[in-house]
Amino acid sequence: MSDQSGFETVFRDSMDGLAILKNDIFVDCNQSMLNIVGATRPEQFVGQTPAEFSPPFQPDGMPSAEKAEIMISQCIELGCTRFEWVHIKVDGTEFWADVLLTKMTLDGEDVIHTSWRDISEKKLLELETHKQKLTFETLFNDSLDGLCLLTKEAYIDCNPAFVELFGFKEKSEVIGITPIDISPEYQPDGQTSLNKATTIIQTAFSEGKIRFEWMHQKLDGTEFWCEIVLFKITVEDQEVLYASTRDISEKKELEIALQRSFDEVKTSNHELEDMLENLQQTQEKLVESEKMASLGSLVAGVAHEINTPVGIALTGTTQLMEESRDIAQRYEEGAITEDDFEEFLSMANELSELVKKNLQRTAQLVKSFKQVAVDQTSEEDREINFKVYCEEVISSLASVIRKGQAEVSLDCPDDIQIMTNPGLLAQVLTNLIVNSINHGFSEGTGGSIYLQVREHEEGEISILYKDDGKGISKENLQKIFDPFFTTNRGKGGTGLGLNITYNIITSALGGSIKCTSVEGEGVEFAIKFRAKNTAY
Repeated sequence: MSDQSGFETVFRDSMDGLAILKNDIFVDCNQSMLNIVGATRPEQFVGQTPAEFSPPFQPDGMPSAEKAEIMISQCIELGCTRFEWVHIKVDGTEFWADVLLTKMTLDGEDVIHTSWRDISEKKLLELETHKQKLTFETLFNDSLDGLCLLTKEAYIDCNPAFVELFGFKEKSEVIGITPIDISPEYQPDGQTSLNKATTIIQTAFSEGKIRFEWMHQKLDGTEFWCEIVLFKITVEDQEVLYASTRDISEKKELEIALQRSFDEVKTSNHELEDMLENLQQTQEKLVESEKMASLGSLVAGVAHEINTPVGIALTGTTQLMEESRDIAQRYEEGAITEDDFEEFLSMANELSELVKKNLQRTAQLVKSFKQVAVDQTSEEDREINFKVYCEEVISSLASVIRKGQAEVSLDCPDDIQIMTNPGLLAQVLTNLIVNSINHGFSEGTGGSIYLQVREHEEGEISILYKDDGKGISKENLQKIFDPFFTTNRGKGGTGLGLNITYNIITSALGGSIKCTSVEGEGVEFAIKFRAKNTAY
């Protein structure tokens, strides 16, 4: 096969668009060239000039016809030239082509062999990449955050904000330095900046991204907190770190101030907790003191009550002893008469009866005192007859009641049997009666106390306590159950009596207590609670 026929075969079968250009006119082309320009017949391409398959101007602004002559002349001069060109198809669509012009001799004539390859997709990708690069550069340079590019060795680029952030004058002062050059020797956590930066940079390169806070240092030595984000990117086939640096000094100062405030509040809370614990302990001691004071009043009252019958019994016993000695002496002397002996027996019987009655009265008082005193210091439940127990409590307070010139009337059925902590009931009744005498009744005038007890369904007990004393002002009525509230502090009041009563009823007995009063018309307490186990 001759060279001519071989060239013809390659020319016709090539996938690239091939054409023969003679005297600036296409004189032949292959099918691929027709496909590239969108022609259906050779006549649409052959006989045309390159300018007719080109837009008026090329992307660099030169007229296509003028630039085509330059490229053809370059080919004739050098023998070959290659370049990129924007062509147009038959329908007017523009496309990028990689053009190769080769000077050759064909049939004894100088011609130019033209090869076109459509590179539109490649060119569009290049243009998009270039556009993205321009966008990146614009964002990079215009960002208010300090941006830079960092290799494992040093900074290779930065934006104006980064230059300004550290107090440099020119970008050239940054290129080539390392993060260590603009950091203090040690970071706030005690690590050296060198060791910590090395670890962070290695992590960023291995994991692709890292965010952290860093103490940087300006050229004038001023240290400031930064938030830094490192991204691994590829620039011109080299892996680098794209770093965003933001000054967070104000934020950090606020965090430190908030932490300091939090620590101060935490310390204050601990102090308040300690104070509250001490207050609770003190309150418990005061409550216990109030209970002991109540018990002390009970002891004093009972002692006073016992004093009279014991005194009478002692007097009677003494007189009986004297009469016995006298009758014995007369008996020894033989001077006793039958009448004397009968008179002695009658007198002895009277004195014995007197002593017996007063000792029985004393025993009853001691029994009541013992039971109430034990109840007030015990937390055990036991079964009681409500009326009997109320009478025992009232009896134990007889001295206090009499001293206060008060009268207590009890309205309670005989058959109310309940299982409860009687000491709590004794404390409640004692506090209410003592409160009426000390606060409700004017000194020297006394008053009346009415106590009504009723049993309802499912073991519910209601107690209505009333007095006809001075009453409570509207202003103080809402505060009477508050701890330490008293209108009689100057006379020894602790302000815990009604608070203890409230806590016993609402907490220990699981009930309720309400107080109503009109100043000058006395006070009324309505108490309700459920017995733990009502006995029938």
